[in-house]
Amino acid sequence: MRRVVLRLSPLLVLLLVGCAALGLAPAQTLNQKIAYAYGTHTAVLQATTTSLSAGKISSADATQVLKLADDSKVLLDAATALSVSGDTTGANNKLTLAVSALTALQAYLSAHGAT
Repeated sequence: MRRVVLRLSPLLVLLLVGCAALGLAPAQTLNQKIAYAYGTHTAVLQATTTSLSAGKISSADATQVLKLADDSKVLLDAATALSVSGDTTGANNKLTLAVSALTALQAYLSAHGAT
């Protein structure tokens, strides 16, 4: 079951990101929130690459942002595993921490001109 969820996560991310672009309802369930957070993680990675290429952040800053983004992905993976095992409280806690980190990274990148 866990493998199925992990394999479907990228598909869910694309679905939710597409829904958000169309102005549809935001994520409501735990699994939807986790999938949306994976999409945010991908957006942070892309914005970091774009910002570095455009010279808006230094290589050292990009390295740090990517390290923190990778750490947040570890938390998202843990949230997914906890959700699959039925530990919704633990999953929510990991998700909250990951989303907080990703939100801070997005704010940092936005402050440095990332789009």
